[in-house]
Amino acid sequence: MLLVLAGLRAALAQDVLINEFLYDPDGSDSGNEWIELCNRGSWPVDLTGWGFEVAGTSFTNIFVFPAQTIEPGEYLLVGAGSDLVLDGTLQNGGSATDGLRLVDDGGVVVDTVLYDEPNTAGLLDDAGSVGTEFAPAAGSGESLARIPDCQDSGDVSLDFSVDSSPTPGAANVLDGGGAGETCDTAVVINEFLADPAGSDSGAEWVELYNPGTDDVDLSGWKLEYGASSYSGHATIPDGTIIPAGSWLVIGGELVDEAEIILSLSMGNASEGADGLRLVCADGAVADIVIYGESNDEGWTNEAGELSTVAPAAPSGASLGRDPDGVDTDDSAADFVAFDYASPGSANGGEGPGCPGQDDVKINELLTNPSGSDDDKEWIELYNRSDVPVDLTGWALQYGTSSFSSTVDLPAGTVIDPGGYLVVGGKKSGVADVIASLSLGNASSSADAVRLVHCGPGTADTVVYGDDNSDEWKDDSGEIADSLAPAPGEDASIQRLSDGYDTDLCGDDFVEQVAPTPGAANPEVEPSVCEGGARTIKINELLPDPAGSDSEVDMEWLELYNAGNEAQRLDGWVIETGTSSWGEDFVFPGGVELAPGEFLVVGNPAVPVADYAASSLSLGNASKAPDGVRIVDCEGSVQDTVLWAKDGAEIEDLELLDDLGFQEVAPMPEEDGSIGRIPDGADTDDCSADFVWTTPTPGYENAEDASGGGGGVEPTGCGGKSTTGGKKCAVVSPIGGLQWLLLAVVAWRRREA
Repeated sequence: MLLVLAGLRAALAQDVLINEFLYDPDGSDSGNEWIELCNRGSWPVDLTGWGFEVAGTSFTNIFVFPAQTIEPGEYLLVGAGSDLVLDGTLQNGGSATDGLRLVDDGGVVVDTVLYDEPNTAGLLDDAGSVGTEFAPAAGSGESLARIPDCQDSGDVSLDFSVDSSPTPGAANVLDGGGAGETCDTAVVINEFLADPAGSDSGAEWVELYNPGTDDVDLSGWKLEYGASSYSGHATIPDGTIIPAGSWLVIGGELVDEAEIILSLSMGNASEGADGLRLVCADGAVADIVIYGESNDEGWTNEAGELSTVAPAAPSGASLGRDPDGVDTDDSAADFVAFDYASPGSANGGEGPGCPGQDDVKINELLTNPSGSDDDKEWIELYNRSDVPVDLTGWALQYGTSSFSSTVDLPAGTVIDPGGYLVVGGKKSGVADVIASLSLGNASSSADAVRLVHCGPGTADTVVYGDDNSDEWKDDSGEIADSLAPAPGEDASIQRLSDGYDTDLCGDDFVEQVAPTPGAANPEVEPSVCEGGARTIKINELLPDPAGSDSEVDMEWLELYNAGNEAQRLDGWVIETGTSSWGEDFVFPGGVELAPGEFLVVGNPAVPVADYAASSLSLGNASKAPDGVRIVDCEGSVQDTVLWAKDGAEIEDLELLDDLGFQEVAPMPEEDGSIGRIPDGADTDDCSADFVWTTPTPGYENAEDASGGGGGVEPTGCGGKSTTGGKKCAVVSPIGGLQWLLLAVVAWRRREA
């Protein structure tokens, strides 16, 4: 029982916190210092015999509680303004870390606050380790206070902020930021850049705006900011005036528009929310912006209420009020992310513009060269106008989840009318402008590249990949749902024709297995979406060419139109799967398959392929079924084929056939194919529809001489009986015979 009571007592003790204290009052310290405790728990805590200890070089006792209890939710003041008198004074910080801690009647440390730095005396924190995290140093008349009130993250550098409007014996708010305690001024934080592209150092800025009718003296005002508390600040110099109706930009030394140069270090809202506020010279709050994903930190607004959250701007983008100066104390409603920044001028709109901004396009790009990508990637620009365009002040930006990297085009760079300019690495062998790029390969989600003009503003954007989970926006200003394909190794993505642009990347770009940097793109017909009627069948496929599949690069599949009408395949997708479906190839515009015709999609080395798909990868069904399916431009599955080796386990429920089951075709042996006999025959049962065939890509299927076929547990070969328990075997053409057959097929197709 004693152990239980001791444990309960220790647990209750953790609810008592040092909540706020004033160690450097205006005037004399003696008799004017105070410490405030709070009880965040649900039970009263007996403080009898507890005490405070202070430290400069070591901890010494300055107060012991008489008989005293702190109730749940209560604030208890010791020192100035209380009957409980301190027996000594607190350290004032200065050149090294000082400390304050609360200990129980047994000398066990309950709560410790280390403030200022460096910790040259090696003062210990709550964990008994030499402290490495410190609350900021407060100035004369300022307190150190927990913000949010009576909350403890275990990191005093995050929990404590300097409060120029102390609240002894009451809840802490942001410098007293409740109603009636804000500055009597119209000046607001109007726009800011917290996450510049590239290094933040010296490049962050805040724009203030005065929508009022009177000039405002900002002498001694502060910008305060932080990642979970207002741990950093910058003081506006004396004599700074912001005229009525004017903007004032405060920023680092790299900010050309900055009228006041101050070093800022705002949070990037990478986790949760961060805060930025403008504080008047008397310590009252003029304006607050909370930005990020969610307000788990408990940031409050100007009224002392839990704040809403403005969005976290992508790297290189600013957050601003739209329109200028609108202020409802609702960060989510007042602030938006801008595609381009406008420090010192009105927010929103189209920007000041730049000659050629509508004419220069990202025309082709190579993001995935073979081997190491280092210094081999490139981006081709095209000028579709009839006049030269000076690209001074233009830049290329790119990233995998935000525009985190920037390449500035050299001053004086000019692109001729109808001309091309290639920006790329020194190993690309094609670059007019040498720049080390690191473009994303869109391996798991979409990546993006954009061209920023001198306005500033965005001239062109390309979003490419399968899944826009990062919510990239295209040039329409909306989250892109039309995506350019993710290029395969050594393939580029190109516009259908030079400069063709609908602002829909999926309609504008196709994969190009024979890139043309610095030269005209082969013209491709624009896509016309025509939904399917389940007449297009996957008729034959070869998943396992002789040798290593990745090195031989000879996989292919054949489509067949089993219907009575021609079918457009623009925007149709071939998806393959070994455990889940993934996009391997998207048909470009202008593809039409007539009734009774065949069409072959294969790796670039396949001599009879109508369309080369560098990323086509048909699984070998080594352990479980693999599959391929074709999906029309409206997202409807038109046909599915699953195959598996004899004895494979049917357990991969991600891959299902057209009836929602897993009836599988046989896995052919090396260099063999499986096909429908007769062409286009489809019962939606792959085990019945497919047999081993002699490969005939683009031509009528011919059943293998052995009559091979059957499923995972075959009872026959394509409906034919077997004897002696013998498995179906494939008679596979080998070596030169295979290629001779393919060559003959290719010749016959050309003659036809």
